[in-house]
Amino acid sequence: MIRLEHVSFEYESGCPVLDDLSFEIQEGEAVGLVGANGAGKSTLLRAMLGLLPCAGITVDDLPVVRENLSRIRKKLGYVLQNSDNQMFMPTVFEDIIFGPVNYGLSRQEAAQKAGEVMEQLGIQHLKDRYNHKISGGEKRMAAIGAVLSMDPEALLLDEPCSALDPCNRRRVIDLLNSLPVTKLVASHDLDMILDTCSRVILLSEGKVKADGPAYEILGSRKLMEDNHLELPLGWQSRGRTGNC
Repeated sequence: MIRLEHVSFEYESGCPVLDDLSFEIQEGEAVGLVGANGAGKSTLLRAMLGLLPCAGITVDDLPVVRENLSRIRKKLGYVLQNSDNQMFMPTVFEDIIFGPVNYGLSRQEAAQKAGEVMEQLGIQHLKDRYNHKISGGEKRMAAIGAVLSMDPEALLLDEPCSALDPCNRRRVIDLLNSLPVTKLVASHDLDMILDTCSRVILLSEGKVKADGPAYEILGSRKLMEDNHLELPLGWQSRGRTGNC
């Protein structure tokens, strides 16, 4: 569904953030994107959406160029790392229905969809709350709901469980596992990656250092330490067989 061919990107500093990346993500795959701070994870997600100018990326055979962006962004749901940059309507409900209404649903249809999503996430009680008066974790759940309400064909998630308490973290993990859509999950929460992704792409200094089964990559102490990461906290209790 998503293909990268020799993708590179650098900011004005002249230092490459993405350096000749090539890989494919097939429809229905759940892929974890891991790497230390500055590895290029967030930059890569933004490039896939056309928020940064990168040649060599296609989504469903559509090149990520200006004339295709509206079609591509209907296919890709993007959960930003910072929810404050995503939630811009006054209330949680208005934020969640914003996307469906702008994609052509009536307000009644959008409200029904919003209700279903809020129930899935257990955030019905936030419906009429003002975004500036809810906690970071509550805002995180609402931001995920706003993306899910648009029924994307693929989800790009940047630290989806950040700021969440253990109960809501588990709720998000279970929900991701239940969704039959393509998922690319960028996170430092390697236990969450093991729980949700069967494949992992490891970035370091803008390059793909490893790409393969999640339990093999995340279970390699040498590979993790060589790329400034640590083994998942729950790895010892899982044993060498993984749990993906």
